[in-house]
This record gives sequence, C-alpha cells and structure tokens, in this order.
Amino acid sequence: METEMSAILSFNQVSKHFTNKQSNRKTALNALSMHLYPGMVVGLLGQNGAGKSTLMRCALGILSVDDGKVLTLGDNPQHLSTAAKSRIGYVPQQPFGYEGFSVAAALDLHRSFYPDWDINLEQDWLVRFELDPQQSVQKLSVGQRQALALIMAMAYRPELLILDEPVASLDPVARRKFMADLFELALESGSAVLFSSHITSDLERVASHVALIKQGKLVLFKEIDALREEVKLVTMDDGAKLPDSVKVLSEPDQASEQASVKRFVVESSLDLAKVAGVQQVQALNLEQLFMELHQ
Repeated sequence: METEMSAILSFNQVSKHFTNKQSNRKTALNALSMHLYPGMVVGLLGQNGAGKSTLMRCALGILSVDDGKVLTLGDNPQHLSTAAKSRIGYVPQQPFGYEGFSVAAALDLHRSFYPDWDINLEQDWLVRFELDPQQSVQKLSVGQRQALALIMAMAYRPELLILDEPVASLDPVARRKFMADLFELALESGSAVLFSSHITSDLERVASHVALIKQGKLVLFKEIDALREEVKLVTMDDGAKLPDSVKVLSEPDQASEQASVKRFVVESSLDLAKVAGVQQVQALNLEQLFMELHQ
C-alpha cells in the first residue's frame, strides 16, 4: 500500500498567503494535500492565478509555506542537500541562462554536474527538437530555448520532475512527441512528474492523474481513467436529492430555461441515472470539466 513515507513529493494541508502593497492578503494555496509516488505523471490544471506555480515553487523550496508541511524526496525542500537537489529536474515557464554559450557548450557544462547523465537521451532529443549544437543559445527562439531546458532537466533522469507549462512554446508536432516521451520516461525511471498545462488534450494524452486547482484549493485529484468513469454532469429536478455518498464538486451558476432543473458536477461510482429525479448523466472530458467548474 502507498504510504506517505514512500511518496516522492507530499503536500500535507499546505497553505500559502501573500500580502500586496495595500496590505491585502491573498490566499494562494488553501489547506492543500496531495501525494506523488514513483511512476505518477500528474497534470496540474487551473486558471491563471489558481496557485499552480506557487505549488511548484513550494515543492522546490523556492517559497516557504505558511501552514502545513511539504516533503520533497522525504525532506523539507528548503533544506535539501546538494545530492538530493541533483535528483530533481525543473523547467520554469521562462527558460533561463547560458547566454554566450553554444548549445553544445551549455550542455557540456550542465552535464558536468550530473554523473547519471544519459548522453543517448540528450542526442536523441537534440535531433527531435532540431537543435543545432553549434547554434548560440542567445539566438535560439523561445521554443528552442524551452526545448533545450527540457533536455537539461530530463537527461539525467531525475527522480522528481517539475514542469511549469513545459510545452507552451513548442510547435504541435514537437509537443506531441515530447509528451509521449514524458510518460515513458517516468515509467522507465520510476520518476514522479508534476506538470502544469492549459492544453487539456496534452493532459488527457499522457497524465496518469489530474489535479485540478481552483482559487488555491484542490478540487479534484484523481486517476484520469477513474475521472472519466466517475466525474459526471448531472441534470436533475429541483428538490430531488443525491445520495449522501456522492461528492458534489460544483453547482454551476447557470440560468436554466426551466427553473425547476438544476445541474451538478459530481464525483461518484454509483449509477446515478437510477436515482429518483435525475434527468440526465453526462460524461465530461477535461475541457468540459474545466469549463463547468469555472462557470
């Protein structure tokens, strides 16, 4: 059985607050709990400002938490040893560094810090992303820089890989190839992957689990296959009652042509079509689910 002790990354009732210049307090993360185990590829979904990047920065020790506890590789992420940090890969939204270097020189330097570097993976991905080793890093396009950052983060097969919008600047062909490799790499290496994306088709294609964050709260954290089976949009008569075991995720605030009808996004393994007063039960893909939860 999976236990917290064996988790590669754990968030335990984590909250994080920020105060702006007007002394207004904003809650970025609200009592969030989530655990990532080897082989899990977790797609993080949420609107801009929902707390996705904050969550990742807390996992890396870039930010401290105000309440709760984060364990990264079993330790406080702000106190990780150099050896532990070498087991973590990270690609931020804005790739950085190595201006003045060629692609080859940048990889030579980066490679020197990681004894477990996979040179074959590096070379394969240079070809895949069509990167010229002799090209100057500062002359690379935004998408090419992002591709180089991905190679640098993944070629040493980190135990924990954190990717903040990793494919936003890649063309559709390169993006699809990378996402396919990401899942295989996690399985082969026994890694845990946490990646954010606004492209729901990418999440559906490669994620083993989906974590949906809304205003700092974890609304849903579920295996993607189970999500397809158990998360539904239910249309029912006003006054009809769902079983107590059904978890209501959202009550869309949407005007209905019939005031006597209500819609709920729910999580349940029950056959809800058999519940008295239920008119329709509709399966949702990720994009539909996202839209329903943010009505």
